[in-house]
Amino acid sequence: MAQNIFCTLTPEQRELYMVQPDVLPSFQRSLEGELEFSQYAKDSSCRFWLNCQPASYANHWHTAVEILMPLENIYTITVQHTDYVLNPGDILVIPTGVVHSITTPETGCRFVYMFELDLFSKIPGFNYILSLMTQPILITPEEDPAFYEAEASLIRELATYYWSDEITKELNIFAGLLRFFAKIGENNISTAPPSISTSSKTGSLVNRLSMVLDYLDTHYSESITLEEAASIACFSKFYFTRLFKQYTNQTFYDYLSTKRIKAAEQMLIVPNLAITEISLKSGFSSLSSFNRTFKRLKGCSPSEYRSLYSLVQQPPKK
Repeated sequence: MAQNIFCTLTPEQRELYMVQPDVLPSFQRSLEGELEFSQYAKDSSCRFWLNCQPASYANHWHTAVEILMPLENIYTITVQHTDYVLNPGDILVIPTGVVHSITTPETGCRFVYMFELDLFSKIPGFNYILSLMTQPILITPEEDPAFYEAEASLIRELATYYWSDEITKELNIFAGLLRFFAKIGENNISTAPPSISTSSKTGSLVNRLSMVLDYLDTHYSESITLEEAASIACFSKFYFTRLFKQYTNQTFYDYLSTKRIKAAEQMLIVPNLAITEISLKSGFSSLSSFNRTFKRLKGCSPSEYRSLYSLVQQPPKK
């Protein structure tokens, strides 16, 4: 197998990347049950590592998005009972809040990028990217060489910025992350089935589907049916069902449930807001339906999530 050029580090890069450039001299992993605390430097919401330690990681989750890219040897990442075997150069994007474990080889090296999505959530069009991130995203050179090379180049570019002394490095990092996710969205549309990707009305179809996502972003708490959503985009129910699944990789109702649970997560941060009230404000018709859906998507109950988040806000135990 030919050497992947994106996995090659010069001796100078390897030495530089092994040292954190900020006020936290080393990474000390901190867990409370399966919750891992994301540690960032002051006034930052991202952190990168070149991790060459052989230690594996049992089931855990965190509020940050995580991007893994092995440089040497093979890693196995298990995300909610699904195994992803990463060869050198493969890229795996792990969404927020999902339980995963990492099996490391006896020797090896990988880039690990962790960052918060808060800065991106209000950007027009990012709702579409979030719709693609309900499951891990695997990017390999075999699947689509051109797409892979663009994304792997950005991963290496992010490392250059992170380990630089430029005053604008944080701006460059988030600009690079935006480009990384924008390419994921563009690639998903370009590789969609012919009804979307090769239609002479592609722009119109995408715009109409995006209009539905924007509507759901502000009206998720209301009682919205499939038929009503289809009428917003001026599609028949059956055509809309097919296009929506192709566009977002989810059914309409799965997408709506995910949107509601994300809203509920934000409300659960407020300690004095009753869970029954949160269930209604996030669009669920009953507390039992809310609890069941939350458990299915997050792996814990709303009250357990609230307790875990309160731990995130406290200094990790030494």
